[in-house]
Amino acid sequence: MQASGIFRRLTLMFTSGLLVILPLAGTVYLLRYVYLLVNGWGLALLPENLRFPGLGLLVVVGLVLLIGFLARIWLTRKVFDSIDRLIHRLPFIKGVYGTLKDTIHSLFGEKKSFDTVVFVPVAGTRRIGFLTVKEPCFRTADGKEYVGVYLPQSMQFAGDLHWFERREIEVLDLSVEEAMRIILSAGVSKGTPKNE
Repeated sequence: MQASGIFRRLTLMFTSGLLVILPLAGTVYLLRYVYLLVNGWGLALLPENLRFPGLGLLVVVGLVLLIGFLARIWLTRKVFDSIDRLIHRLPFIKGVYGTLKDTIHSLFGEKKSFDTVVFVPVAGTRRIGFLTVKEPCFRTADGKEYVGVYLPQSMQFAGDLHWFERREIEVLDLSVEEAMRIILSAGVSKGTPKNE
């Protein structure tokens, strides 16, 4: 066998190996990063002699559960509401806190904003996005009402809010997870076909 044929086969095997290893390695890396971050938060609350692997994560999960339980009790909910109102009076901090709170509530709260996948016209083409501002919050001088569509960017976790007339928006029969997979992978990951 010629050297070029051997090199071509080795290149093919190496590429195949990368295609298997890189998604696994990326997933493990991200999970490890999140684990170390959260575990570190929990370990910072414990004395040195009580620390062992995973205890910090358990402490953080326990604290989140405790705060969630307390947030549902009338008296402590009033305390949390008072703290929330106090933070909203602090300059600069209220902007950061309010933005983070609204974003987290839109993703995980009871009133999720990222639950409607839409197809919209953009610069002579069409894009998949998420209808986040469902009720018009302003009207133009000619009486047109606009709703907000968040358009994530491919291959990164960023995006922009765009305004469209309601008649321009076409709702798609896609789950949020399928739409995000399609967008973030630049169309490479096409989601699950409906007939499967």
